[in-house]
Amino acid sequence: MNIEHERPRAHLVVDDFFSASALETIFAEVASLERKLEPGLVREMGHDGQSLFLASERRKNRAAWIHEGSKTLRLFRESLWAPPLVSAYEQAREPLFQIIPNCWAPHLQVSSYMTGDRYDFHEDEGAGVNLTAVVFLAANPKKVRGGDLVLAYGGDEKKIAFRHNRLVIFPSKTPHRVTPVKVASDDPRDARISLQCWLAYGQAPTKAKAGKAKGAVADVPTFLLAEEAIIARAQAFVSWTRAPSESADVLYWGVFYLTRILTANLRFLVSAQKHSPGELGPIRVRHNGGLEVYGTLRPSTERVRIGFRIDDNVHPAEALKLYVERGTLDRWSYEDRVVYAGTEAPEATALLEHLLAIEWPSRAKKSPRAES
Repeated sequence: MNIEHERPRAHLVVDDFFSASALETIFAEVASLERKLEPGLVREMGHDGQSLFLASERRKNRAAWIHEGSKTLRLFRESLWAPPLVSAYEQAREPLFQIIPNCWAPHLQVSSYMTGDRYDFHEDEGAGVNLTAVVFLAANPKKVRGGDLVLAYGGDEKKIAFRHNRLVIFPSKTPHRVTPVKVASDDPRDARISLQCWLAYGQAPTKAKAGKAKGAVADVPTFLLAEEAIIARAQAFVSWTRAPSESADVLYWGVFYLTRILTANLRFLVSAQKHSPGELGPIRVRHNGGLEVYGTLRPSTERVRIGFRIDDNVHPAEALKLYVERGTLDRWSYEDRVVYAGTEAPEATALLEHLLAIEWPSRAKKSPRAES
């Protein structure tokens, strides 16, 4: 199944995403949300650095959120992780798409567009936001004109035409817009509809076990990839190696590429534990903001731990490697892996080499296995 496209930036396009029976259920639920739809808001940064959601001329549509218990959300999850699509994700050239089988959909946003509605260029932001998935829908497709999705990157643009029941997945930081819509009807049931989801890495969170005292555990293990922690560490690494003349854009892309490589390494661990006896995890987010990810494999009588670690005592060049621990804790070795950066491999490699070539501040070194 060839669903991957390269320009202007890697993205996936899947037509006929939902089944006919699923669409009937979805349109019924969307119709029931009509009274809950409110003018769409955009994220702005306040003076105190906090995010604010405000009305803006850049966005003209109506939107509502749907959460756990929604039939539409259940059908979206079932369709997004159907076996044929999972196979396509795993074979994708772009590492961010390869981790989709290990993501989950926490919720959906429903957006309704009538005549004159649009959404100007913007990027999807927020903690843990790496991939945006959007499905185009229309109860009466022949009545809808416009409403195309435009992706922009590196001075290039591509228009992905509105087509009923089409799924598009792309990196959330890609500038994108929805072109003005024209609907040959005043009936909101004929609107151009979008279902948007921002995929989160890991399994859906579960409730804490009863009786467990808060704050009793020094390290917090979780099978969710704490994107916020990874991004925070990547930002710290790039900031430390950043020369005064470096632009904010260089800083951003350094963080982006480092995060991609780390998530690609994590996907490798997930894949490895599927094919060998053992287990993945836990992923530990330590109190100092560091992150440790490892899998335990038992291909023979020898115990093997494989993973990566990122914290104040690990140079970013080391964070790009996987380490392998065989046998006892005092036998450590680091091994490099080739991480494919998709269509942007030369740019990613050059940027990381540039950032990591700047002198690294001297720090007291600890053993990779030392506790934080």
